[in-house]
Amino acid sequence: MDRLPADLLEPVVEPRCTIDGWTYAGTELAERFPPQVEAELAQAVHMICAGLATAWNYRRATQLLEGQRAYSQAYAVLETWANEGPDPDPTVPKWRARLARAVLANADA
Repeated sequence: MDRLPADLLEPVVEPRCTIDGWTYAGTELAERFPPQVEAELAQAVHMICAGLATAWNYRRATQLLEGQRAYSQAYAVLETWANEGPDPDPTVPKWRARLARAVLANADA
């Protein structure tokens, strides 16, 4: 499978701004990531949600999400990059296919 069906596609969860920076506290991803990952991830995803991201932000957010086994969110970031972001990486289709398989495998588990 190269792409997820539309009914399995999640929106990118936008981090919240706090006095300490961007965080997932108060979202459905609260407590999902270790603090050292969340700090970098929330900043990268904020840039994506704000429309200010570079290709690096998309790539890094996807890497961090995939590393934390948040496959649905990683897939959502790649979809956003492919549809709205700057110059998608030529490896996005293969990456997206791998993440789609991971999402489906975890949905069945």
